[in-house]
Amino acid sequence: MPDVCVRLRRSLLMTPGNRPERLAKAAGCGADVLVFDLEDSVPPERKAQARGCVAQALRALSAKGPERCVRINGLDTPHAAPDLAALPLAHLDSIMVPKVESPDTLRTLDAQLAELEAVQGREQALELIVMLETPRGILRALSIADACHRTTALFFGSGDYTSALGAEVDDTTLLYPRSVVAAAAAAAGLAAIDAAYFLDVKDAAATRRDADTARCLGFDGKVVFHPNQVGPVNDVFTPDATALERARRIVAAYEAGLRDGRGTAVVDGVFVAVDLVPPARRLLARAAAIAARSGGTRP
Repeated sequence: MPDVCVRLRRSLLMTPGNRPERLAKAAGCGADVLVFDLEDSVPPERKAQARGCVAQALRALSAKGPERCVRINGLDTPHAAPDLAALPLAHLDSIMVPKVESPDTLRTLDAQLAELEAVQGREQALELIVMLETPRGILRALSIADACHRTTALFFGSGDYTSALGAEVDDTTLLYPRSVVAAAAAAAGLAAIDAAYFLDVKDAAATRRDADTARCLGFDGKVVFHPNQVGPVNDVFTPDATALERARRIVAAYEAGLRDGRGTAVVDGVFVAVDLVPPARRLLARAAAIAARSGGTRP
């Protein structure tokens, strides 16, 4: 299994693209990723306005700080091509792709982005955050995860998924798709991003509980809709001092054992073999990324 992407994506703040006042404030909310939305939060008659607002907001952002992401409209809609054409690629880090149900969708997008990057003179490939939010998308999660070299994260969208099922948004309904997305992301070496908690976006305690459930299932972060959700979500996905110290001891003990010709060790009474080392190293890498972010630089 490949090592999982450790780009810092604890909290991804989704902001409507046709709300310039909110786009301007988003960078100060403490989220790791700013997601400027051109899809569901923007009505059809405001799509063109939103593209202009988002392009202007992106150009105003510093090259340092939160990751800059735009959620485009689905590639099967008439809005996707104008979305892509309006993006100032030099001021963007990633694109969020909604309702992906087939690997071919990402291959098509890869070719389109390659052409745009060539025209705009961008050398580094834009990353993709791929949204799995339909039953078909969930059932094809691994093939979608493996489809495109640009993909660095899978995002589970609970709203469309439960709507398609006619089911309630609760932990029981979400357990299967969450588990599938987390497993597919880990298998492909991608980050796993959980759906936003939207039952009461101003309830910090409920947001924290939901984020903790996602963390226990293997997710790396969550989309949030309200600035009040950023702090609790960041806290949940930030390793504490005890966990970090244990991770350091696990890695050190395992590496010392290898030097002595042993493939196992015991740390705090727990048997340590190679399976515990990758998550310990990922935890340490996450802590380093958080430290770099607090210092004002994009890891």
